[in-house]
Amino acid sequence: MSRLALLLCALLCSANVVAESYRNCGEVWRAEQPSRIVALNQHAADIVLALGAGASLVGVAYLDDTGSAQRQSEYVGVPVIARQYPSSEVLYAQNPDLVIGGFATAFGNGVTSRSGLASNGVGSYLLESACNGHSLDYFGHVRNDLLTLGTVLQKQQKAQALIDAMDTDLASAKAMIGQGKPLSVFYLDSEVKGLDSEGGRGFVTPLLAAAGARNVFAEINQYRVTVSSETLLVSDPDVILLADAEWSPASRKRYLLNHDPVLSQLRAVRENRLLDIPFTHLLPTLNSGRVALDLARQLAALDKKK
Repeated sequence: MSRLALLLCALLCSANVVAESYRNCGEVWRAEQPSRIVALNQHAADIVLALGAGASLVGVAYLDDTGSAQRQSEYVGVPVIARQYPSSEVLYAQNPDLVIGGFATAFGNGVTSRSGLASNGVGSYLLESACNGHSLDYFGHVRNDLLTLGTVLQKQQKAQALIDAMDTDLASAKAMIGQGKPLSVFYLDSEVKGLDSEGGRGFVTPLLAAAGARNVFAEINQYRVTVSSETLLVSDPDVILLADAEWSPASRKRYLLNHDPVLSQLRAVRENRLLDIPFTHLLPTLNSGRVALDLARQLAALDKKK
């Protein structure tokens, strides 16, 4: 056999090599290169697109960001199969061979559970930050998701490039952090049933730390926290971060803060130190480095105005 033939054979053989299994949420799952992927959360769809596997994405569900943020996203044009999570009939109608979820709630019971999907020959992946009992190394979870899905989708080089870009942005954000006292920030997730926020176990705490700020409720060892107006008034944060989501737009939160007799007395409200941010930017994703860097710049600008 000629050298050219040997080289061609080597290239073809290496191109067809795929991992036989992958580890996810502490378990080993079968791995076959998928051709029909359904993403059950917006940030799950984003990682598929960023890895360059958009041609295999046949459906998305549960888009969180508001319309203006969605219009800037690459998945516009991919069929939205459900406003929230799809029924089993709708999900299986897409004939998927891989279903990716961003939250544990993406996978239901029975045939839409991960074991149910597996028994029907459908692979699944849950972003590591949503796995039961996950560690608080959220940026590490993002790196692991990219490496694992990069291998499953045969996009290893792209995965490493995305990891390098995230780490570069995190380093740039860290370089911006000054020596003074970090700004205290209250994150307002939802205002419907009280002032919902995150404690020290939520991703907002390390995200703000990466941007040189401090979650005002970081010392509460919980993921979710709900506080009263009076408690927040005592904390009197320097800045308030407003999640902008379809189900809870930032504009509605701004209205509450400016018109509530107690909340309107907050220094951050009186001085208009309110920052809107798309909901998916408050989740651990491949964009989290860039989000931390953007936040660092915005917070630095606000700090100069103190």
